Amino acid sequence: MSLTRYGYQNAINGFFEFPTENARRVLPRGIEPVEVHHGSSVLAVTVFHFTESEVGEYGEVVFAVLSPPLVEGGRIPKGAFFPWQVATTTKASREHAIERWHLPHWMDDVEVDFEPSNEGHSLTALVKAEGSLAMEMTITDHSWEKVSHLYQSFQQDDDGRYMCKILFEGEKSEHEEETGSIRLHDHPFNKDIEISEVYEQPFREMWMRDGHQLFDPLRQL
Repeated sequence: MSLTRYGYQNAINGFFEFPTENARRVLPRGIEPVEVHHGSSVLAVTVFHFTESEVGEYGEVVFAVLSPPLVEGGRIPKGAFFPWQVATTTKASREHAIERWHLPHWMDDVEVDFEPSNEGHSLTALVKAEGSLAMEMTITDHSWEKVSHLYQSFQQDDDGRYMCKILFEGEKSEHEEETGSIRLHDHPFNKDIEISEVYEQPFREMWMRDGHQLFDPLRQL
């Protein structure tokens, strides 16, 4: 079985509460969101700086909804998600992800810049699309440890529904101190999100650095 590897310098992620009604609008029938409490689901926003891949270095932004994992034999995944919009900084990375992983994409290049704080305890991702700022997300650190975590990603397109297993390995800081933030601008990039209904502070934030993702081959469900 051949695995696909993506090495990253930084990957920052925030879990933000947003209405379950909004989550269901971006999910296909048959996939349910995970609710943190009645009527409130999880918008997972992740920004990557990939330094190693089959298509070179690039940045990536992922909007996803947390969903229940598919529990089978073997290792139990830490979580699962359904990405409904992925954006990248290069055409090659976008075409690669669409062809291999059937991921839905924003079809133009975006700009992704990472700005560390002076003391190095937070990292801000600035995302520009169509020449203007679409999103800013800041994630803070806590304690660091080396981890190996398994996740599942569900995808769907006109040809069917898919799942792949993704192993994240590297240094990780994860906490629920609510010290990070997100600002989603009134921009076509965010058209599927009720911006005013998204909590600005993440209830969980994760920062991974100097690690890699290992993707199992895509599996049709």
